Amino acid sequence: MMGQDKSKIDYVSVPDSMMVFKSPRPLINQQVESMQHASFWSIELLFSGNGFGAGCSYTKQLNPSLSMNALLGMTGNRNSDELEYIDPFTGSTFIPNKVNRLFSFPLSIGMQKRLFRESLSDSFRPFIGCGLGYAMILQIPYGQNLVQTEQRTLAHGRPTGYVSLGSAFGNEGRTSLSALIRYYVIPYGGTGIESIKDLPITDFGGLFIALGIAFGN
Repeated sequence: MMGQDKSKIDYVSVPDSMMVFKSPRPLINQQVESMQHASFWSIELLFSGNGFGAGCSYTKQLNPSLSMNALLGMTGNRNSDELEYIDPFTGSTFIPNKVNRLFSFPLSIGMQKRLFRESLSDSFRPFIGCGLGYAMILQIPYGQNLVQTEQRTLAHGRPTGYVSLGSAFGNEGRTSLSALIRYYVIPYGGTGIESIKDLPITDFGGLFIALGIAFGN
């Protein structure tokens, strides 16, 4: 009887083994959070009434909804009615009354705010942005060549600013795409610079459509 009780007591005193599983959700959240604070480079293709252009930028996320960027663009500038013709005798192209070839290179520092972060998927990230900076306007005489030494290329510096609205697509922190509209203001002041004779350009900004691809660090 005592042997039976002892074996029973020994059986009860053996603790049950237990396995405890911990949710990986905090680790996943930390990885996502660190990814959202990453920096990345991007390149852009620009479309406007002046033709094609290109741009590049560096962006650093300050928090999941706000980022700071440095943006450099390059685009041509011309009057809207400039048309090229072919000389029937030489076969070369020319633009009647063309005086200068004009190009602008706006460099700006800006902020970008993500919209509706809590209600939209991370693969669709609409945003607004704005920035201020300085632009170089390059003035190249039309038809300039090595023989015409009296003609020279001039560079003009002017303040610039922009506002933008668009969206990024794809996984944040990796390669992603973006599409946006950006409006630049680049006032030249005074009488402007002629692209076509007697038709000076006084604002070298305008509305641009930008398609970009970003590469996360």
